[in-house]
Amino acid sequence: MTTDRFEHAPVKKYDDARVEIITADLLLCSGSYPVSNIIKKVSNSRFSHVGLLFRWMDRVMMMESVESYGVRIIPLSHYIQDYKNTGAPYKGDLYLARHSGVKHLTNQKTEAMLKRGADLSGKRYDHEEILKILASVVMGDLRSIPNDRYICSEFIHECYKQAGLIFPDDGRGFIYPKHIAQAPDVQPLYRLRF
Repeated sequence: MTTDRFEHAPVKKYDDARVEIITADLLLCSGSYPVSNIIKKVSNSRFSHVGLLFRWMDRVMMMESVESYGVRIIPLSHYIQDYKNTGAPYKGDLYLARHSGVKHLTNQKTEAMLKRGADLSGKRYDHEEILKILASVVMGDLRSIPNDRYICSEFIHECYKQAGLIFPDDGRGFIYPKHIAQAPDVQPLYRLRF
């Protein structure tokens, strides 16, 4: 399956879409930052990043693994309003997506998913994995070796595994945002407008 179906996702203002977000929804990002462009080029995809959304009290929060911080938990509104603490929103497109399996998760499985994400909070970003992904494009024979550092899509995969939901990889153990977006059970809901 491709990610082409995201091209036709309806556009919705974040404030309107926010009320429809459920725990375990995904935020798929198509950034225009230098690192984002490299990831999109190497993975031959529109997507450069992915985060796991959840509700906490009256907030929509996101768990993610990013280059500068590693695994962190932030309000989703941070992406929408003040991405780099400069008062400017995220540069690029943001898509809200949902895995069809999340509606059927028991509270225990949802809690296991979120607990795993919280337990990994503070773990370092896996810069070596990104370098291996880049090198594998040229060399073609590198394999991913699991460790306790995470790129964004590895982190999401690790959390979802706790709920029994698995995303496909590229056959060598690498998993990019593209693999999550093209999984048959992941459907686009909206392209978010700020």
